Amino acid sequence: MKANLAWLLAVCLLAGSARAEVVEVRVLDAAGERLETARAQASLSRTLPPELGGVPGPDLDALSFLLIAPPDASFQSIEVLTLGADGRPLDTNVNFPSEPAVCPEGVAPELVCRQTLALRLVTLDLDRTHPATKRRTLRAALGGKLRVTLGGHRLLELPIVGSRGPRAAGFTSLRPRLRVLVLRARRGGAPAVGGTDAGARRLLQQELDAASAVWAQCGVELGGASIDVVDPPSAQLLTLGCAVDQAASGGFLRLQSGTRQVALETHAGESPLGVALRLARALGGNGKYPKVFENQRGAGSARPSADLLLEGPRAWQRGNQPLSTDPTLPLCLDRVDLNDGLAHFGDGDAFSGTLEERALLRAFDDGDPRSIEVFVVPRFDSSERIGESFIVTPGSSLSSSVIIDRSAIAAGARSFALAHELGHVLMAMPGHPDDFGVDQSWSLMDADVADPTIFGPRRLSRADCERVIAESGPAALTPLLAPSDVTKAR
Repeated sequence: MKANLAWLLAVCLLAGSARAEVVEVRVLDAAGERLETARAQASLSRTLPPELGGVPGPDLDALSFLLIAPPDASFQSIEVLTLGADGRPLDTNVNFPSEPAVCPEGVAPELVCRQTLALRLVTLDLDRTHPATKRRTLRAALGGKLRVTLGGHRLLELPIVGSRGPRAAGFTSLRPRLRVLVLRARRGGAPAVGGTDAGARRLLQQELDAASAVWAQCGVELGGASIDVVDPPSAQLLTLGCAVDQAASGGFLRLQSGTRQVALETHAGESPLGVALRLARALGGNGKYPKVFENQRGAGSARPSADLLLEGPRAWQRGNQPLSTDPTLPLCLDRVDLNDGLAHFGDGDAFSGTLEERALLRAFDDGDPRSIEVFVVPRFDSSERIGESFIVTPGSSLSSSVIIDRSAIAAGARSFALAHELGHVLMAMPGHPDDFGVDQSWSLMDADVADPTIFGPRRLSRADCERVIAESGPAALTPLLAPSDVTKAR
């Protein structure tokens, strides 16, 4: 034993033994390669385990431990323990399975080796309790610790991170700035979910906690979100171009509010945005003018349409004449009405949204592109839709927003709708992996699966996590994620 004293990592007095036993612990990755103990991290599992027909190959996030000791050492009391981010014990296995192993080259011949099973760390009870993997799985929390002990003596402790991928280096936990707004169907009415304001906030916090457990796979936690119950916006949205979206041909736009009438002449060749800027000046007064937005061009549009957000007590309407006499520049005026469901976008206007969606999102926009707004509405006008999102893309006029309805909340772990829609925003992903490829029913970003079992849509691949950090991390063009105050980067 003289030759190996320099590399032995821990000295333990085993329970019931009167002499010192020297034990070395090595951390091994999924390929059996040794990790540097001082820099090793434990990451949360993100795939179905091989026992359940998971993706081919080993679980890249699983770790095993190689124990090296004298031949008469006892390994019957190997314990693995997880601690939460607050330092409190979370889960434990007091007799973690291990089996004899061939010692690596360089280990003194008088010592013996024993290797544990590959340990999986998960955030959801369904993964923790499944019979096929229960004996090698522990519940864990992002920012917590994994501790290995033998005979009650600590051998090592590793920080728990979301992903060990190269882009995640330096980040223990990332957090978006979330604003959750639960809409009432009408002013002063009941919230979309929860029955009461307090019930709505409580329900949405539970939904955020569930989504956070899923997103912990990528080192993203959703704590600190503001949750408010609000009336539908009273602001009107005026759109120039509507579904035609062409240059003006010439004509008049007319609006009326009480006794005040506004008429604006359009000129051939003017863009919708140019006319909108002139109309804003005509509608304004006392130094206040409506906000003007240029929309992203729709699939069948020649030019982008333009919006004016008409706020304040004054309500504008059509007078005795048409809103527009310009044949190529129609004028649409509307406001949010949730009584008949929120009108949702289709393939052609997925990036610009419907007029009603734009009226909703723009009325509550805080002007900060780094924040994510989550809207909860009673329902969409189509029963097939339970959630949608708007992402940051070149030229996008709506971004970093999620809309879900009460059906999405009711679906819960069958689809993880909130976590799914946040995935579109954080990954800047307009579609789904299975839209034009192989169906991935286990993936959180699958388009059409609803399955509450362990095989359901709740997994995020390492590539998904890498994309999140690239598109939304601190170094991204629009950084939606910042290092969390709860845990510190290594």
